[in-house]
Amino acid sequence: MLCCLAALGTAAFAAGCGVSTPSSSESPSDLVTWDAKQHRVEWTVIAGDGSANGGMNFDGYANGEMTLVVPVGWSVSMKFQNASLTPHSAMVVPEKDRARASFDASLLAFPGAETPNPSQGSPKGTQVDVVFTVSRPGTYALVCGVPGHALAGMWDKLEVSPQAKTPSLIVHGTS
Repeated sequence: MLCCLAALGTAAFAAGCGVSTPSSSESPSDLVTWDAKQHRVEWTVIAGDGSANGGMNFDGYANGEMTLVVPVGWSVSMKFQNASLTPHSAMVVPEKDRARASFDASLLAFPGAETPNPSQGSPKGTQVDVVFTVSRPGTYALVCGVPGHALAGMWDKLEVSPQAKTPSLIVHGTS
């Protein structure tokens, strides 16, 4: 059965001290669902969702304000959409590599953890499903691979945890 993060996501969002209010089209609790039996999480990632950070955001969050925690070994199905007139992409890289001007496939944290043509990005209205397995614990960054976008703050976090039993979505305020 597919479970929703409504209670946990809303609690994490509401409990954050100094949480900035994104101009997102989705509530944090609507961005992640999971199937514990199948060890699969579905993550909705909307690039350029609203005006937060000048449109350089995922789901209305930027600069590491949002963290998806996933148990190690689970499959992640990222439902990527570009809502912006600016081309965007998404790829998962080690957190230490997030502050780069450009990215390539050699930096991927997990095989398949990228949208097509990450350095060129995809046009507005693009919808792509990306599936990968989080095989190693650690902290990673979801970045836009279009040159300069991650440096402009278009990145958030993916934490792969050996302690987590189910996924969770945490929203941190930076303002």
